[in-house]
Formats: sequence, C-alpha cells, structure tokens
Amino acid sequence: MPTASEITVKETLDLLDGGFQPVAEAICNGGYAFWLGSGVSRDRVIGLDGVLAKLLEFLRVRAVADPAGPYATGLEAILALAALPEAARRAIDLNRPVSEWIGLDALINALWRQYSAVLATEIDGEPADHLLWEGVDFTVTFAAQEPDLEHYAVAVLALEGVVTEVATPNWDGLIEGALAKLGWAKEAFRVTVTGEDLREPSRAQATLYKFHGCALRAINDEAAYRKLLVARQGQIVRWSATDDFRIVREQLQALIQRQRTLMVGLSAQDANIQKLFAEVGAHEGWKWNDSPTPIVVATETLGLDQKAILEAAYGDDYDANRVEIAQAARLRAYSKPLFAALVLKVIGEKLKVLASDIAAPNLDEAARAALGEGITHLRDLAANAGDADRRGLMAATIGAVSRTRSQLSDGRSLAGALKYYPMDDQPVNRMKGKQALAATGQREAAAALGLIGLDARDTGLGISVGDVEDPRTAAVTLAAGASGIRVFLAANDDSIGDLLGDGAYDETDPDVIVICSRRVADEQQRSPSGQYRDGRSGPRYISLGPMLGEAEDLADLRDAFGKAIGL
Repeated sequence: MPTASEITVKETLDLLDGGFQPVAEAICNGGYAFWLGSGVSRDRVIGLDGVLAKLLEFLRVRAVADPAGPYATGLEAILALAALPEAARRAIDLNRPVSEWIGLDALINALWRQYSAVLATEIDGEPADHLLWEGVDFTVTFAAQEPDLEHYAVAVLALEGVVTEVATPNWDGLIEGALAKLGWAKEAFRVTVTGEDLREPSRAQATLYKFHGCALRAINDEAAYRKLLVARQGQIVRWSATDDFRIVREQLQALIQRQRTLMVGLSAQDANIQKLFAEVGAHEGWKWNDSPTPIVVATETLGLDQKAILEAAYGDDYDANRVEIAQAARLRAYSKPLFAALVLKVIGEKLKVLASDIAAPNLDEAARAALGEGITHLRDLAANAGDADRRGLMAATIGAVSRTRSQLSDGRSLAGALKYYPMDDQPVNRMKGKQALAATGQREAAAALGLIGLDARDTGLGISVGDVEDPRTAAVTLAAGASGIRVFLAANDDSIGDLLGDGAYDETDPDVIVICSRRVADEQQRSPSGQYRDGRSGPRYISLGPMLGEAEDLADLRDAFGKAIGL
C-alpha cells in the first residue's frame, strides 16, 4: 500500500473503486460535506507554511535592527514554541534571511501545529492582531493568489452539484478565485463568515462556511471583517461562545448531523472544531459503523487531534472500537491525488449514468455496464497520463469537459480557455432517468466514449486529448494516421454546422470523425461557404442514435461502430 504522499492518482481511484467505494459513491451523490484545512493551500504562499515563514522574516529583520527590542523578544518566544534541539537552535543565523536558515522545514513543521500560539505572541505597544495584519502583510499576502489544484477541484465538484457545503478555517480566497477563473460569477458560491449571509435568497451551487474569517472581506471592508479573523488561541476559544458566530456555529452543528464529513488538509487542532463534533456526538450523532463511514480523514496517519474528533463524535463507542474506527476513517491520500481522483471519478460516474440511459431497446443491463467499463478505461488512461503533472491533469480535465460540452450541446468551439461547462448541475443519483437530459445528446455521446474506451482497452489503441484551448481540439484524438484522428461529438445536425462555422474542422479534413447523437442529415452544403463537397476525402459522419436503436446486442453495436469508425 503506497503512502498518502506516494500514492498516484490511479491508485487513489483504485481506493475509491475498492475499499472506499461506499464513500466515493456517497460523495458522487452529494452525501459528504468537505472540511478543508490549510493543507489544501500548503503549496501556495498563503498556505500556513508561507504565512509562518513570512512572519519569521518580518520578526528577524526587526530583531536584527534592535536586538533588545520587542520584536527580538517575540521572535525568541516563537522559536521557543518549536522546542528545537539545542544544535538546531544554534544553527539559526539571524543575520541570514529565513529562507536560508538551516533546518527551516523542521522549524516550520514544528510551528505549523501551533500556529494559533504563534499568532498570539504579543509585541509590546502593538495591537493584538499585529503579527497577523502587519507581520504577515495581510492585505498583500491574501489579496490575489493563484488557485491550486485543490481549489479548482472543489469549484468543479460544486458546479457539478456533488459538493453543496464546504467548511474551512482558511482565510484565503482561493476557492472563490478558482471559480472566477472557471468563468463563473462569485455568486455561484454563497460565502458566509458569521452566518448572516444565509438569510438572503441565493442561487448558489454551494455554501462556503469560512468560519475563521475571510481575507477578501477583511481587505475590502476592514472595519467590519478584520475583527472577525480568528487566528489567536484566545479567539479560537471565544469563537464557541461569542454571538458574532452564533448562527454559523448552529449551521455547522446541523451540517455535521445532516451530512457525512470528509476532512482534507485539516489537522483539527483547533479547540472550537473539536467542540463542534463533540456537541453533535453528545446528541445522538452518527454511529461509528454506519455505512458509508460518517467521518473520513485524508491522511497518512491520524493525528491526536483527528482522533480526538473521532472520539468526540462517536462518544462511548470509541474506546472499544478505536482500531476499526481509525481503519475506516483513514483515507491514505493527500489532497492533490485525492482531489484529482475525485474529479475524474465524478465525471466518469456521470458519463456512466448517461450511457446507461441510452435509447437502445436491445441492450441489456450487462451491455450498458460494459459501456461503463469503457468509460472507466478512458478515465484511468487520463489518470495515468497526468500523474506526473497533476495541476496539468486538472487543467486538461477541466478544459476537455468544457470544450466537449460546448461542442456537443452548443456547436461552439472558440479559442482560449472556456467557461466550465458542467455535465449536469445535479449529483450523480439525480441524473438517472432525468427527462431534461434526453434531448441534450449527452447520453449518446457518453455511449460513444464508452465504445471508444472498450476498443482502446481491447486493442491498445492510443487515446489523447489535444490542446484544450485550441478550437480545433476534439473530444478525443485516436492514435491513427500521421497526425491522429480527431473525434468530435455533436448533439444534432445543427451542432455540426455550427462547428464548421467556428472552424473546429473543415469539409476537406480527412482525419476527422463526427459522431452525431441524432441522425446526420444529407451532407451537402455543410460548409459555411455554401459549397458542395467535391468528392475529395473528408470527415466521416456517424449517426449514433439510429445505430443504438438498431443494435441487436452489444457485439452487434461494437461491430457496427467499429466499421463506421473505420480504423
């Protein structure tokens, strides 16, 4: 079993398909709330590692300038919190930038679990939040940072309707930033700090509880929101009692009771988080052996604070069952492989549901399940191909879904990054038999991908996705011919004409296959110029809808499809 840091995206998918299948299914069906900690932002400067390093440098510069002053005293107090070995402490040279300190990683790791004590360090003559606001250079540090894989994944999962509630003590605006970069207005997330925002009507896909405050609001409205940034130990303790957060406390308690919990990058060291789960556990909360597992933690080893959450939630049942509880709760994958796998899992499961609903009277359940196997094969190919560059994998997945959906449903294939186009804004279980999907062409398109996946699995045919910002990029490219064969998906004949109009391909391109969910009309005058085809080799058009309706069984369908593809 690989460790949480070594695990690949494909191996994480194996976990979600295997021992954690009930958890994955429930996530796909909207059954889990996400609780996100600083670990999901750890690779960005506004992650807790970056905050601590920046704060240490702030103190170091001032301590060197005044070795007997309050900043030197504060720095010594923080270094004492780390309890470094004497040799490691002597190796720290205050005359060198923090980035050059020997043993910096060990120091940051030691302080990471004590961030509230670090930020509670007092500087004589300065406000209580001086180290947070001035030391970290809060308004610059948190103003505009680049979202990471995790933030894009959360935004995508919310737009796909499988994650409706997210709770985080993080101040950053990276999830909101990811949403904006995906082309969506900020209103797609309902962000709340105190809970008062929940009183207003909303069309948001998801609610984001930023229960320790919001950096963006604190920067834009310092008078109202700076005081609501919870960072110091005293603030964390008071959070559980002050009226400022009463509404959001009650909402989070209800959230713990009504939805299962997936913790990612959250150490759970804060006393107020532990108290929330304890209060729920004391009032007929989840049972430890409920299926799927009520509380799941993405980690290599459960920390003391995470175990405290489990004990608080499960109460008297914990001690006698703690080994089984820990085994069920520990999902051994850190945030990047887990979120990459979750996005691929959700997209794959939605495609399977679509393919299972095709109008094909002679295809039994086994045949429809086989189409799902083809979809899974394509999913796994993507996971393996993208593991070396997981950020690139997320970008390619987002771009491929957006472009393929735009081409299929709208007949558009514009240049550049497209607005994310969700497959459906409902969770997976609410897509089955959904009448509104019948006319979209998505069901037939999903079946086409399943058929391509089965052929790739059985023959080793190479499958790739091109530059997702190029308007000539198709849904998939098959490794055949000198440059490969681009396969476009179109809902109907109008979409085919519009794709030609956008220049996705042209009528003289022999390395193009267009799979139409309906019957393809006569091919004359497809070109926007109005010219008839002149007999030269050009695109191949496949009317998949009629093919599905006429297929006698899966073998007959695969044979007809293979002949139409003509590889």
